[in-house]
Amino acid sequence: MNKFLRVLFVLVIIAMTGAIIFQLFFPSYMGSHSGYGISVGWQREIGIWNVAVLVILIAVNLKYDWFYLRTVLLALILGGLGIGTNHLYSYFHYHLPVNGIGALENYLLVLGWIVGWRLESSRIKKK
Repeated sequence: MNKFLRVLFVLVIIAMTGAIIFQLFFPSYMGSHSGYGISVGWQREIGIWNVAVLVILIAVNLKYDWFYLRTVLLALILGGLGIGTNHLYSYFHYHLPVNGIGALENYLLVLGWIVGWRLESSRIKKK
């Protein structure tokens, strides 16, 4: 895997780990800083889902396989577009900076996943 993708994965793994801790152990805090309101059960559910995604992200970094890497990248791109758009919609609706930042983060990650995919694809074609 190229270094650009590796760095993106490490950054996302670190960020998701932090989010998991907050969502599982401080769900009221997380909910109070979003446009969606406080729903402790929903925050914990997101945290549990993030644990499952974290396992996939770690696995794709430990064992390289081009097919599975593309599958994970496609899922990250689609998820990032969806979550980013949801944050953008909420930003326009609630005018909370956290939602604007969430939209920007997700869209930048989507761009990063696409760039990393292209770099990896070029690297494989050269072999």
